[in-house]
Amino acid sequence: MLQISDSLQTTPTYYEPDCVSQAPDQHRLRVLIDEIATTRGLTIQMSLRLMMLAAGNEDDDYRLAREEFCALADQFDRNIELIFGQASFPDYPADRIDWIRRIASGTPSRKINMLSVQTAIAELRKRIGHDTPLSYVQARQFNSDNWPIVRDEMTALIWDLWADLDNRKNTAVGSAKKLSETLVTTLSEIKKISMTVRMIALNTAVLASKAGDKGAGFSVIASEVKKLAEAIQSSADRADSVVSEMKDNEA
Repeated sequence: MLQISDSLQTTPTYYEPDCVSQAPDQHRLRVLIDEIATTRGLTIQMSLRLMMLAAGNEDDDYRLAREEFCALADQFDRNIELIFGQASFPDYPADRIDWIRRIASGTPSRKINMLSVQTAIAELRKRIGHDTPLSYVQARQFNSDNWPIVRDEMTALIWDLWADLDNRKNTAVGSAKKLSETLVTTLSEIKKISMTVRMIALNTAVLASKAGDKGAGFSVIASEVKKLAEAIQSSADRADSVVSEMKDNEA
């Protein structure tokens, strides 16, 4: 008797050891997108179970294939709800689920096509639940009718999700670049102000020296103005360093 129940593991955990260095949110997002990707494999696996049901050589094989088909159908229903439904999924952040549903709904025909596959699966599930005989032709027909739909729609959705993430990243990089350019311009103005304040401090010191004893007040002012100029320059230098780091990250 053919044992295939181990293949029912559909939650994508195979890559987890390679992702331990990822931030938790990034890792959960990767798991979520990979779970969506398993929808394609579920359809292939259901087709294989239908072939086994059509063969029906042994009672144990038939019963096992029927149980596994139903389990795969349950997982398919869950994925459809995840992508197109309204139910919450505690294992995943709500904002990520909303994001996936928003992207998925961007192509109205996608939901219609996937729901048609879900309906076909439900009808077959009802049929095999009543032990109605299934022919090879019907099993092959299920695969030829539904696999191309699931393959194309889910592949397109995954590409749309990654494209949206790339757009967000590019937008963030563009905003950072614009911010750095603004900071460079602002820093240039600050440095000009610092130079002007230094000149004021120097002129005040000259006036103080010419005024003799009466210039003591000027000396105090000159000293404070000089300190202000140095503080402005120090802040500008620190900001300059931050801008340089931002440019390095952009590169």
